[in-house]
Amino acid sequence: MIRRRRSAPLGAHPERRVLAPLRRAALRVHAPGRRALAVVMPSVVNMYERPDDRSPVVSQAVLGTPVTLLESRRGWSLIATPDRYPGWVRGRALRTIPTGRERYPRDGCGVEIVSLLANIYREPDVTSAAPISIAPMLSRLEVAKEGPEWLRVRLPDGRGGYLQRADGRPLASGGAAAAAPDPQAVAATALRFQGLPYLWGGVTTFGLDCSGLAQLAYRAHGYQLPRDADLQCADARLLDVPRRRIRAGDLIFFGPEPKSITHVGIALGAACFVNATTYGSPTVRIDRLDNPYWRKLYRGARRPQG
Repeated sequence: MIRRRRSAPLGAHPERRVLAPLRRAALRVHAPGRRALAVVMPSVVNMYERPDDRSPVVSQAVLGTPVTLLESRRGWSLIATPDRYPGWVRGRALRTIPTGRERYPRDGCGVEIVSLLANIYREPDVTSAAPISIAPMLSRLEVAKEGPEWLRVRLPDGRGGYLQRADGRPLASGGAAAAAPDPQAVAATALRFQGLPYLWGGVTTFGLDCSGLAQLAYRAHGYQLPRDADLQCADARLLDVPRRRIRAGDLIFFGPEPKSITHVGIALGAACFVNATTYGSPTVRIDRLDNPYWRKLYRGARRPQG
């Protein structure tokens, strides 16, 4: 409460201006030797600044995400997600991947969720029982058996279940693509998130913050952005775009000062953008660049090369 009251005059989520860099610095670890790998078992887990669930949330990880284990302490694990973002999670939320197995799921045996949320059932029937798990978009599962309408899947905790085939797509080998995605497709994906609640640290379809929305929309098309808005703006793979040439799919950045990036949205064209914001209402919605509030905070637009 005090934090928000002090920072409110700066506008556009100003806490990212100071708190995100400070929290990233606090989470830096220089652990020697080989680091273990693990996989996230719940639908979504919060990642905390410290090994304490009363400390600030810095990000999240979703079901089936392979993570690097950096440190363990009193039932907590410091992890790094595939975007190299660190945070503390409860150790019981993870299953260690056996030594010698470098990927989860195994190549050719995985499915990635493309629906906003997908139900996992005990049987291949949506009416016989309640789902045993819910998988948010871009969750990963191992496929045990394929059928025309259903996939027999294995959850990271070892349970078996059934996923409707249309909820997923085969998981590509080799990780996220480096090539720039179709900008129109990225914008269309971002529009699918309209109405989702704003959630600080959120990177899932249960709730998103501004940079979480941008990262999720691009990840859905095989392009990995950094986690925070300031890191996204500084990404050397992106090119500056003059305001008059903004097009759908471009990243639009905001902040109280030119070198203080606190907010990001995805352009729908030269006039409008979609963003997760607490301004006006805490939700994912469309705003206009000529709105006086956003016009005074606008700091530029960037797009992936290619």
